[in-house]
Amino acid sequence: MAKIVIAGRSDCPYFARIELLGDRLAKNLKKFKLHKIMVQPDQWDAWLKDTCAEKGWVFSSSPIVWRELIDRGGKGVLIGGANEFQEYIKAYYDLESEMNSYDMRSIGAENKITKDELDAEERYYSSLSNPVNICITNSISPTCYHLIHSVTSGKVLGPKVEMNIRLLVTSEDDVEAVRGTAMEAEDLAHPCLRSVKVCISAEEAFENCEIIICLDEVLRQDCDSLQEWLIKNETLFSYYGSIINEKALKSCKVLVCGGGPINVNAMMIIKSAKNLARQNVVAVATNVENHAKSIIGEKLSVNPAGVVNLLVWGNINGKRYLDVSQCRVHGYDGAIIGPYWYSVSAIEMLHENKWISAELPGLVASRNIKVSRIIGRVTSMSAANSISTLLRHWYRGSPHGEIFSLGVHSEGWYGVPEGIVFSFPVAMDPKGYWYVVEDIYLTLETKQGIKNGIEDIVFELGIIQGDIRASKADVLGETESQDKDFTPLETDKTEVTTTRGASPVEGYLSSITLQPDIAELDPSTSNPEFSTDTDIVNP
Repeated sequence: MAKIVIAGRSDCPYFARIELLGDRLAKNLKKFKLHKIMVQPDQWDAWLKDTCAEKGWVFSSSPIVWRELIDRGGKGVLIGGANEFQEYIKAYYDLESEMNSYDMRSIGAENKITKDELDAEERYYSSLSNPVNICITNSISPTCYHLIHSVTSGKVLGPKVEMNIRLLVTSEDDVEAVRGTAMEAEDLAHPCLRSVKVCISAEEAFENCEIIICLDEVLRQDCDSLQEWLIKNETLFSYYGSIINEKALKSCKVLVCGGGPINVNAMMIIKSAKNLARQNVVAVATNVENHAKSIIGEKLSVNPAGVVNLLVWGNINGKRYLDVSQCRVHGYDGAIIGPYWYSVSAIEMLHENKWISAELPGLVASRNIKVSRIIGRVTSMSAANSISTLLRHWYRGSPHGEIFSLGVHSEGWYGVPEGIVFSFPVAMDPKGYWYVVEDIYLTLETKQGIKNGIEDIVFELGIIQGDIRASKADVLGETESQDKDFTPLETDKTEVTTTRGASPVEGYLSSITLQPDIAELDPSTSNPEFSTDTDIVNP
């Protein structure tokens, strides 16, 4: 059995002529199957080009007619245009069209009106579902590959929330690979996934977005000074912020993830995206949290999911402070056991304060390196899971009684200066917002860790602004990078000089008011070096 396909511009008079001829045959012949495709005039050329490329034809006018074999399949047999189709019908069925030119033009005009109405109706019904537009930048990243599945599965935003995914690529060379990722995402057949689109323009990708996930990581070359590398980050994320300000929804949530100075990168977006609520731009600390939970879980022989309330303060990929003072462990096989909600103090179960303070920081910092060496590629599944976990908590609320870490715009909590993005303990409300947990008891070590984190972030800002100059010998010491080498580079001491009299770090800190218990710490207890891979752990 054969099917005749007639396609043409909605306003084409020749399309009107042969479609009526086809309708007549379909009505009177039981085995004559007809399928019509009307395309808007401004979309016709692109549609025809794509169709001919797919089927291997050469054709350039409207309408186009081909024959498909329903029972055998295949790409179909090209018949031609209006004249060829009429000759085909005359030869097989001895039937001719009697329509004159005036009728052809009149019906063509009616077809255009009908097509406009059908398109408007389709747009209306599509708008009723209100799909969420989600953009993932640097979509060539392996993290993006894993992230698409978890986000579109319905377990993150909810089983009834439909979404459109935009995959932003920064290089033409990556387009084909990302298109393959988009095709595989469609093969998932998730009911929540409305569409997947590959974009090479940030303006197109950010248009009406409700969620933007920034996976960009500016790789630091061996020849880059610290200032050059930080300025590259500033340039990229300030550019993103300006586009987000113009194109994205004002309620858009922006997640800055991956390696690099993500606290400062989030600040650059906040600075450039004036229309966006600053509470909606965050730096993701969940991956660092999960690394620490995994290591503690292995040490105590418990599921890492049972390790809760482990906090990351400060500069997430820089000078951060791992606080285990609030950490609890569920499912520990100890002398006293209880129901699923029962937990014990992680510090009491670990016993070894020396291990917590001396070994845990290095284990967390090198976790990616260790895993990458074993599996022979960069880690990505855990990074994707940390992002989807944060999104799930942000949209649907975090578990009752648990606190997490998140880099957010400071409002002065715990003495952290207003205006910098700092990792705080937070909880999430089911209505879709986070709030800082403000009743955490700060030990002396915690206060010092917070102060060091502030200085580290201000140090990076000072380098970007030119207030601080670092030596050319300063090399990348961040071990959290997800992209290139598995072996961390050694970090030299940073020679810091200033273009003005006093240190910008000291000047900045002296210009703001800190809580007395932080500001009055003995300066001699702080680490004078600003390395980017230092963890301080509260024993």
